[in-house]
Amino acid sequence: MPISAVLDGICRYFGGDYDEATRTYRTSPIDGVGVVRRAWPTDDVHQDYFLGMVPDARTGCQIVINIPRQHEMRRALGGEHSGVKQIVYEVILHCYLRSRTAHAEDAQDDTYVLRDELVEWMRRERTLGGAVFQAGEHISEGSGGDGIDFEYDQPATKNGLTKGYMTMRFAAVEFVEA
Repeated sequence: MPISAVLDGICRYFGGDYDEATRTYRTSPIDGVGVVRRAWPTDDVHQDYFLGMVPDARTGCQIVINIPRQHEMRRALGGEHSGVKQIVYEVILHCYLRSRTAHAEDAQDDTYVLRDELVEWMRRERTLGGAVFQAGEHISEGSGGDGIDFEYDQPATKNGLTKGYMTMRFAAVEFVEA
């Protein structure tokens, strides 16, 4: 499967249907996610963080999903000329949060709630809706991927808006005939 199809499948799993006009996935099944993108936008539209949410939603998120690295190796099954290629994709969800809360602590709490929602969504389907063979599982032999990792940046508040950022990193595995 081409890497573009893997990326599209992962974006659809987290973001819903693809909207050709905006180049975004705009029907995320995850509470608190406005849009999912497969590339960084040329124009950061504030409303996209809160798309599909109630008008007074206090925190919204825009996710950019990218695959910065992949590793391929042959898995021999039944001899020298029989086997499969195992492709391990490093997947990163860049989660940009915007919060209209009065306190940065509340915005940080919302970040942790989103983290829990993302993990729960991944646990529902290890293939990410058929995008890959499996994702978020431990991969051995130095090819990367020890489950699901999160990193959080310190939120910053200015003019009544708190901006936060976290990454969700995991390996996604695909097998192809070789």
